[in-house]
Amino acid sequence: MNDGCFWVKHLNKNIMAKAPQGLLGPFIGKIGNVVCYILNGEYVVRSRPRKRRGKKTLKEKKNTTGFGGVQAWMKPLKDFVRLGFKGHGTITGGYKAAVSHALLYAVEGEYPNQYVNPEKIMVSGGELDFHVTCNMFLDADLKLGFTWDTGIGTGVNAYDQAMLLAYCAEDNSVVSKVTGAFRMDGDVLRQKERFIDYITSRDLSFVPLDLFLII
Repeated sequence: MNDGCFWVKHLNKNIMAKAPQGLLGPFIGKIGNVVCYILNGEYVVRSRPRKRRGKKTLKEKKNTTGFGGVQAWMKPLKDFVRLGFKGHGTITGGYKAAVSHALLYAVEGEYPNQYVNPEKIMVSGGELDFHVTCNMFLDADLKLGFTWDTGIGTGVNAYDQAMLLAYCAEDNSVVSKVTGAFRMDGDVLRQKERFIDYITSRDLSFVPLDLFLII
């Protein structure tokens, strides 16, 4: 025992775990072939990874390729989706919830030519009604804007705020706003500011952008 903690050593391996709350409390660390830890206030026990034997199957290769593609696509959105899925993910966090959804629904094509379909990506979770009528436009000054139907549905509030996201997958550039206009405003220009000042050296008419509006 040291500093009020009990340390437990596995009999056959040099693996240690501690019990900061005493022997009747949770163990933290490695014991045998399991790892114990606290994640977001929850006690988690998982098995330790084992060395792989043999070659990967085709299904495993597809899963690995799909996971890598999703991770690369979602990485620039990490902060945005953590907020978008706040309260609607798992104990591992909103980012992993978004990645899991993308793996299930957004990976298309056959191995090794798999790709992520942006139309099937979810960057936010919740139960509020979404407006069927919404539009995006690019004005003469190369400024992006969004508009939507201002109808107030069941279980929603006129002061719900829009979350706005533009993503250029070609160079993984992201511009976002998590506290946009209110539901009742109907667009993002009422606040006398543009969502994105996308004035760059390149011609936007030839740059594909993936756009997301969440209310």
